[in-house]
Amino acid sequence: MKIRLWLSIRILLLVVISTGTIFYIALQIIGQSYRKSAFRETMLVNDNYATKYASIIKSSLEKDFDIIRTYGEIAQNIKIEDYPTRRGYLNEILIDIAKKKPTYTAVWDTWELRFINKKYELPYGRVSHSFYRDALGEIELKTDTLDLDGDNAESLYYMYKLVPEEAITDPYKYSYTGLKKDEILETSLIAPMLVNNEFAGLTGIDLSLEHFQHIIDSLNKEQGYRILFFSFNGDIIAHPKKELIGTNIVIADTFLTSRYSILDRIQSGKNSNFIIKDADGNDSSYFSMASITIGKTQTPWAILIEAPLQEIDAQVTHSLSILNKVSYIGLMILIIITFAFSIFLVLPLQKTRKILNKLSKGEVLGIAKLRDKSNDEIGEMAESVNTVIDGMNKVTEFADHIGKGNYDFEFKQLGKKDFLGNAIIEMRNSLKKAKDEESNRREEEKQLEWASQGINIFNKVLRVDNQNLEVLTYEIVKTLTLYLEAHMGGIYLKDVTNDSELELISYLGFSKEKYNKKYIRFGDDLVGRCALEKETIFMNDIPNDFTLVTSGLGRSIPASVLVVPLISNQELIGVLEIESLKEIKKYQINFVERIAENIASTVATVKTNVRTAQLLSKAKKQAEELEQQEEEIRQTMEEMQATQEEARKREEELNALIKGYGLLMPILEFDLKGRIIEANDNYLKIYKARKSQLIGKQHKADLFMNDTELQKHQAFWENLANGKEQEQIEYIKSGKEDYWLLEKFLPVQDRFGIIQKVICIGIDITDQKKTESKIKQIQEGVLNAQTGEKIEIKKKSSPVIDLNQELTIVDLTYLKMVYKKDSQKIYNILKLYYETLPSQLEEIFQLAKARDYVKLKSKINSLKTKMSYLGLKQIYDNLRNIEKLLAEQKNLNEITGMLKSISKYWSLAYSELKKVLRVPN
Repeated sequence: MKIRLWLSIRILLLVVISTGTIFYIALQIIGQSYRKSAFRETMLVNDNYATKYASIIKSSLEKDFDIIRTYGEIAQNIKIEDYPTRRGYLNEILIDIAKKKPTYTAVWDTWELRFINKKYELPYGRVSHSFYRDALGEIELKTDTLDLDGDNAESLYYMYKLVPEEAITDPYKYSYTGLKKDEILETSLIAPMLVNNEFAGLTGIDLSLEHFQHIIDSLNKEQGYRILFFSFNGDIIAHPKKELIGTNIVIADTFLTSRYSILDRIQSGKNSNFIIKDADGNDSSYFSMASITIGKTQTPWAILIEAPLQEIDAQVTHSLSILNKVSYIGLMILIIITFAFSIFLVLPLQKTRKILNKLSKGEVLGIAKLRDKSNDEIGEMAESVNTVIDGMNKVTEFADHIGKGNYDFEFKQLGKKDFLGNAIIEMRNSLKKAKDEESNRREEEKQLEWASQGINIFNKVLRVDNQNLEVLTYEIVKTLTLYLEAHMGGIYLKDVTNDSELELISYLGFSKEKYNKKYIRFGDDLVGRCALEKETIFMNDIPNDFTLVTSGLGRSIPASVLVVPLISNQELIGVLEIESLKEIKKYQINFVERIAENIASTVATVKTNVRTAQLLSKAKKQAEELEQQEEEIRQTMEEMQATQEEARKREEELNALIKGYGLLMPILEFDLKGRIIEANDNYLKIYKARKSQLIGKQHKADLFMNDTELQKHQAFWENLANGKEQEQIEYIKSGKEDYWLLEKFLPVQDRFGIIQKVICIGIDITDQKKTESKIKQIQEGVLNAQTGEKIEIKKKSSPVIDLNQELTIVDLTYLKMVYKKDSQKIYNILKLYYETLPSQLEEIFQLAKARDYVKLKSKINSLKTKMSYLGLKQIYDNLRNIEKLLAEQKNLNEITGMLKSISKYWSLAYSELKKVLRVPN
């Protein structure tokens, strides 16, 4: 009774204390780990959702950009004279786009009038065609003619006219009917139309912000997190609170803007994330932001997803509370069970004693095993007894299996000193070894026979067709693939034109992806690596991204890949590749390496034979061609003799004619590069120059020509070099006298028909031109028809601007690039800025003084762009800093100092503009 009570109490205390301690520690570790894992998983899922949603929206918008880009390319290729007849075709395209895309609010294009109307030459004025949906969903056409009095420098259209590029606009309100009640919030996708690299107009798609809200709502059905969608300037595109759509984030959420610089994150174009903490310092919400750069635009949008960490924490706490309760209940049940079990623990002691008594007397058969599986001394005692019983039974069973030839039957000794068991195992191992050696010998004989048959088969294949390389290599691949019971095979040979590349010659079972990759450079992929190293490559651990093998059961990753170099006389001929869904054995690899030498030798021989046959055929063909050419040369020589005689006569006649003309008319002679090589006295008399001053001078070398004029000049001399006569009217100012010459350029050929020089004969048409000039002056009212005296008319001087003058404040580099150094256009832009910018600057000064920051922000954006065009970087940077302060709504008192700096710097720039434009004081 004492023993039974002691064992029960000991077991109970041990189980309760150890189990309780383990439960407590485990619950603490599980709780912390579960909480961290839940937070980490929530953040990861949130980041993935943000990236996924951004990708979906980007893909959708880029498809829209593809549509307007394609339309723009079609439209800009229409010639100006065809535009009236092709306008209907363009309208049909726009209507078709609008019908097929019900999500579009409108599709439109707008054209500069001078690109669709030959009679319109002004640099401003445009016509717009918009196809929009009315309240009933019907497609209506709206046509407007705009900017007839000049470009609106404040409009978005004018900005994209100056800098034509793809863009997605910030949200704006617009009414297609012109009624205030029909206004909607929308954004536009814009693509420029260029004709001869010159801005011709815009084409675009209008999307209602409701469209983006529908996209966000459809994506967020399952997740249920708060999702926000922003434009580049921070305007809200989509929001759970519909009333905030169209509002700038700076106004809608000053906390996110000021504390977490949400606007800078949007405009950075990079993905980011951050955590907001509550008043107690605990993590409250996790935000994931994914940037979206659409097409070729420079203004990335962004999507922001909020994951409520406090809700996750509450769920984790609730789950852990349930787990604790369950654990406590389980512990109580365990105590009860353990106590009941310990009461009956001593019962096996009596059974153990009886069995030990029988074993001590040598009685083994018929002894029932103990069922006690406890881990205390009693359990060990029972286990020892059962082990002895099992050992005796296993020895008997093992001997029976050995007698039946089952050498793989497992037998374990009772201990290290189980001499009987060790002797039986030693006997088993000896018998098994003899059997394995016999089996290996038979397997080796089978492999040798298989290899021998394979060599015989390939000897026949290599002898069948050694003149056609493609047929031979295909037979090799087919035979080897089938013999190895593989599924794909191919032979790559060294490219004859590039020693560092392999060309796929023949293949069997290759997928489209694999056989399309016909050329492989040394070192690329397994095949290229094998060629570079000249060593066999064998893989049986194939990565998941490996090329799939097609079989009757579908497509799957190969089990084995074998790549063997084909080497003959230590020179790489090619590479042999085998892919199989079965494992390729070592003896099969040895077989392939062995026959690879024969294949390489045969392929090298066939390549040599084919090359020799090609060279013989080429030599024969060249001999025939040479014979034919000799006959043609003989006939040509006879014709040339007759032609030379005729050319000599014509040359003598031409020289006589030129000599006669030279007495009456001015004549110049040029070489084929346009340099003067001779000038007669009549020409020298007109130019009032010596011959040495003209000889070697390039034709029109003293004139400045733009790109178009230079191309015409080059075409002029190319036509002369090709034997085509040319003519032009040349005006010459010689001293106080004016001359007009009708110059005829005549190519002169030698007796072989080759053009040697160009003769320019000048016909004096000065009197004719002066008469025409007087008639024109009389018609224009410049000359008195009766007296012949000039009538004084005050002419308005055209603006002149020196693009090369030294400037210290203003930088015209950007305008020169945009307008291709057209001084007239640059003058017009500078004059416009000179007249309008002072009032615009004064307006932002007044808005800042009145603290009307909303209007101030909208005015700064347009002004900032113009300052960048003038190269006024200091003003641009100050305006950008003001814009940033307004967005963050902090340190607004610094704006006054920045505006003073702008005013001071602008006064210097304004003075320099005045100097450039030559505005009188």
